[in-house]
Amino acid sequence: MIKWANPGYLYLLLVVPVMFTGFILLYLHKKRILKKFADHQLIPILIERFNQRIFWIKSILFLLGVAFLVISLARPKWGEKLQIYKGKGIDIVIALDASKSMYAQDIKPSRLEKAKQDISYLLDNLGTHQVGITAFAGDCYVMCPLTTDIDAAKLFLDIIEPSMMPRPGTNIARAIEVSSSLFNPKEETHKALILFTDGENLEGDPMPALERAIEQGVRVFTVGIGTPEGSPIPESSAGGVVYKKDKDGNIVITRMADRLLLLIAKLSNGRFFRTEGPYIEKLIDELEAIKKKEFGGGEYVQFEERYQYFLVISFGLFFLSIFLSERKGKWV
Repeated sequence: MIKWANPGYLYLLLVVPVMFTGFILLYLHKKRILKKFADHQLIPILIERFNQRIFWIKSILFLLGVAFLVISLARPKWGEKLQIYKGKGIDIVIALDASKSMYAQDIKPSRLEKAKQDISYLLDNLGTHQVGITAFAGDCYVMCPLTTDIDAAKLFLDIIEPSMMPRPGTNIARAIEVSSSLFNPKEETHKALILFTDGENLEGDPMPALERAIEQGVRVFTVGIGTPEGSPIPESSAGGVVYKKDKDGNIVITRMADRLLLLIAKLSNGRFFRTEGPYIEKLIDELEAIKKKEFGGGEYVQFEERYQYFLVISFGLFFLSIFLSERKGKWV
């Protein structure tokens, strides 16, 4: 069975009959011109010297050369070959803060959208790693277990919103606890937890959960989303955008709490990043430096590429069509 790597090129074969029609029209046109302008006594001599048979052989060789060239561009494959592969990488869990403070717009278009954009870019530029995604507010929820299917992970990332969190607030302890549960407790290394959050921890003490994660060999990398100056938290209403207020009627200002994020990263042998400049590349470098493991091994059938045969035939046909002589008595 023949498979094609670029089957779209096969449509170019429709050009071959068009070119053949063009050769016919060109041949008839030359004969008309010859009869119109040449001396009647010279026509038999000119026609006698012109080998019509070779002309059509050259034309057909050229058209066959075009056909074989198109087939080579489509890259035909046949002949099965069994391939064995093994993936090599680390386990990465990304925990995204989905509390209402992530609606703040001190980072445009908002903290949440900025975090999603950066995570999406991170996923697109990771190597062969297993990735899981969790979302947290007052509690933490597994959105996607560890998988090598990056496209599936991005689908779960897109749907994360504060409105879907059953329990409001921000509980970083639960984020660390639930996210760490996705790792294999029997493995001592190749584990990374990345927290994307503004760092405002409203309930719970993260330290006990962090200590248990460190005992499992988890390195925690924290990404601070927000600015020290902060921003009000927008809330939708029928009359337009209003901002969240406290019980005294004052507008609540949410600020990035980087001290906690710095401490978490330092204690777990991770690193803290701010969303300024090309920090994602630095984060990827840190992840690539972690000791890797083998996973996801398997077998698949690969078909051998055969385009080179058609390419050689095509060039051979072109060569013959160029150097064959149309004059009687001469082949070259």
